Amino acid sequence: MIKITRGVIFRDAIRPYKIFIDDIYCGDIMRGETKEFTADNGTHTVCAKIDWCSSNVLCVNVDDSVVNLEVGSSLEGWRFLLMSLYMSIWKHKYLWLREKETTDKSQEGGLEYTGAEK
Repeated sequence: MIKITRGVIFRDAIRPYKIFIDDIYCGDIMRGETKEFTADNGTHTVCAKIDWCSSNVLCVNVDDSVVNLEVGSSLEGWRFLLMSLYMSIWKHKYLWLREKETTDKSQEGGLEYTGAEK
């Protein structure tokens, strides 16, 4: 199972992020939501998209534990001034997707980063 949490920052507050697992649309996630997505055991790619922009692609290893991820916008703080670059040249970095920090390591699946980071 893959669990994804989206924070409550103002950027894109009323717009959903679309979640893709293995390039297949799996659902939307709204501001402040946590959603669980079912995936077979094995290696999968995960990506978030909004319009023509997207996040980095993560390669996750799903087993019997939960893979905890978080998603958000790269346009926080001073980066807001670079919006036109993030919407064109850096469109695959407009969102970020990363492993969520947890205190219980037994609840995490394996994770490997692919593509651009935040």
